[in-house]
Amino acid sequence: MIDFWFMGFVLLVALLLAVGLALSLVGYLMTLPASFAFGWRCWLPTLVLPFVGPLFFAWGHRPEFLRPAKQLLAGMVLLALAGSVMYGGLPYLIDHMTNGVR
Repeated sequence: MIDFWFMGFVLLVALLLAVGLALSLVGYLMTLPASFAFGWRCWLPTLVLPFVGPLFFAWGHRPEFLRPAKQLLAGMVLLALAGSVMYGGLPYLIDHMTNGVR
């Protein structure tokens, strides 16, 4: 028998992770090469701090990099949401699945 709760849970977590990672990667790849043009004080935090550095750089140069900043922020929110769904919903899902075994 197909367990639709499990399929829905895995689908939700997989989609949130995929979209979150894609948005974060695109935002990171749009800010990293541009940060090299502004000197080492801009590219060093962008390179060393993978999520916070590019977001700080993009918000610091807001008119040009507003779109990558929004992509980075949305990607981080989706990754945090995927993590909270996984860690919050997994105990309930396991409890639901083990009821059929008992």
